[in-house]
Amino acid sequence: MKQSPVQDVRRLHRRLVLRSLRDHGPQPRADLARRLGLSPTTMTKVVAQLLGEGLVTEGGVESGAAVRVGRPSTDVRLRADARHVIGVQVGAGTVRLGLCDLRARVLRGDAFAFDLAGESPERVVARIAGAAAALAGDLLLGVGVAAPGPVDPAYRRNVLSVNLGWRDVPFSDLLEGALGVPAVVDHNVRAMALAEARYGDTAGADPLLYVYVRTGVGAGVVIGGRPFRPGTHGVAELGHLRVVDKGEPCACGATGCLETVAAEPYLAAQARLALGGEPVDPLAELAEAAGEGDGRAAAVLDDLVEHLATGLAGAVNLLNPELILLGGAFDRAPGALLDRLGDAVRARSFPVLRDAVRVRRSTLGPDAGVVGGAAVALDRLFYDA
Repeated sequence: MKQSPVQDVRRLHRRLVLRSLRDHGPQPRADLARRLGLSPTTMTKVVAQLLGEGLVTEGGVESGAAVRVGRPSTDVRLRADARHVIGVQVGAGTVRLGLCDLRARVLRGDAFAFDLAGESPERVVARIAGAAAALAGDLLLGVGVAAPGPVDPAYRRNVLSVNLGWRDVPFSDLLEGALGVPAVVDHNVRAMALAEARYGDTAGADPLLYVYVRTGVGAGVVIGGRPFRPGTHGVAELGHLRVVDKGEPCACGATGCLETVAAEPYLAAQARLALGGEPVDPLAELAEAAGEGDGRAAAVLDDLVEHLATGLAGAVNLLNPELILLGGAFDRAPGALLDRLGDAVRARSFPVLRDAVRVRRSTLGPDAGVVGGAAVALDRLFYDA
C-alpha cells in the first residue's frame, strides 16, 4: 500500500537518525538535530518513536566518550542488540555464517563445506537456511548473502558465478521460503567493501577499493559512502583484466587474466613447485620462504607483485581510490610484501594520483565476508528501510 507524504517524511527522519547514530555514535538530541538539520520538535518525535521500538536508549556514558564541558546533556545511543541479521559468505566449496547486531558485530557463527561437483546450489542454499535457523533468535530482521559473481538489480538472485559454475540462483526466494524473513544477496566483494567502509577501521577513506584474492581476484568499490554498482549487474571484474600477453586460459573464457597469475590456485601451484608438499596458506608460505633466501619463492612473489600492481594501478587511474584494502590470501601476508606492492602500484599510477593512494591489509580480516553479508542486509532492511 502506498504511503502518504507525511509517512514518507517520518520514515526519512527515522533513517537519518539511525544512520547518524551508527556512523557518529551517541549524541545529545540537540547535536543530532543540528547535524541533520531537523527541528527540536521533530527530533523529539523521532527519538520517542525509536525509544518506543526499543531501538535507542538515552542516558549513560559510553566507554571512551569525550567529556563535555558545561551543562551535562543526555545522549541518544543506538541499541545494537535490539535487532539482528545473519550475514552469509559463500565461497568455492565453503560457507560461513554469522549472527550480527546492528553494528554488524559477529555474535556467534557457523561454517560448513560443500561439494562443488556433487551438491546443487539449491541444496547448498537449503543447508544455509538450516544453519541460519540454528543461529537465529526472535529479533531477526533478515539475511544478507555475499555471493561470488554479479546479482540482479533487485538484489535477489546470483546471476552467474564462474568459479562455482552456478547460474541464476534465487537466493532470496529460497531463503525467504525457508526462514520466513527477508533475504538479500549482493556481489561478495562489493559487500566486503561496504562492510569495510561502514564498520572497518578505514578512517572514512573515500573512495575505497577492496580487493579479495582467493579462488579469483574480486574488487568492490565504495564511493561517497555508497557501494559502486556499475551497469546492469554491477560487476567490477578486476580479476579479468588482461595482464599477460598469450597467457594461460581463464575460467571466464579469455586468456592472460589477472586471476590466472594472482589468485590462490595459481599461488598454490607455484608453492608446490617451489617448496614441495601441499601448502595450507600459499602466499604466507611463499613469503616466509622468500624471506629465508629461497630464490624460487622470491621469483614467484616478484611475478605476483608485478602482475597485481599492474591491475591495481589501472584501478587507481580509473577510480582514484584513497585506500586499497587487500583481503583473502593477504590476511596473513607480511607487511613488507604489502609495502612492496604499494610502492609498485604507486610507481605505475598517474603522477597526481600516486601520492594519495594507500595499500593496506583488510581491517576486518577473515570476517569480511560475513560482515559484508550483514552490512548489505542492514543497509537494505534497516538503515535504508
